[in-house]
Amino acid sequence: MTLRKDLKFNDLQEVLDDLDGLVRNGYVATKNWDLSQTCEHLADWMTFPIDGFPKSPIVVSVIVGLLRVTRGRALLQKMISEQRMAYNQPTIPKTVYKPTKDFQPSVERLRKAINRLKDHQGFIHPSPLFGTLTHEELVALQLAHCAHHLSLLTPK
Repeated sequence: MTLRKDLKFNDLQEVLDDLDGLVRNGYVATKNWDLSQTCEHLADWMTFPIDGFPKSPIVVSVIVGLLRVTRGRALLQKMISEQRMAYNQPTIPKTVYKPTKDFQPSVERLRKAINRLKDHQGFIHPSPLFGTLTHEELVALQLAHCAHHLSLLTPK
C-alpha cells in the first residue's frame, strides 16, 4: 500500500473535515497506527502547548535543548513551509497508544482538542524543541503534524 500523498491542511477546519471523512467512509491504515491511536497522539500534542509539556528525562531534555538553540527555529520553519515531518522519528512514549476497535472516543477527544486550540487566546507553553511560538506558528505546526499522521490513513 502507498501513503496518501500530498495531504496538506490550510486550517483546522480542514483537519476536522478529513477526520469526518475517515469516520464516515472508513480507511485503511498504511502504517502501524489506527485511527484511535492517531487521534490520541494528535490530541496530546495539540493540548501540550496549552496545558504544559510532560517532563522528559534529563538526557533527553539536554539533547532537545541543544537542538532548540541550534536548529529549532530552522526545523520549525521547514515543517511549517513544507507541511512535512520526517517519518519514524521518536516521540514521547506516553503519546503512543494501543490500538482499539472503538475509535469514537479518540476521534471526539481530537475534535475537542482542535476546537480548543482554535479558540485559545491565552498563554502558550514554549515547545521543548522549537521554543516560544505564536498562535499562528502553533496552528501551522499542528496542521503539519495532522497532515503527517492522517496521511497514513488512506480513505476507502
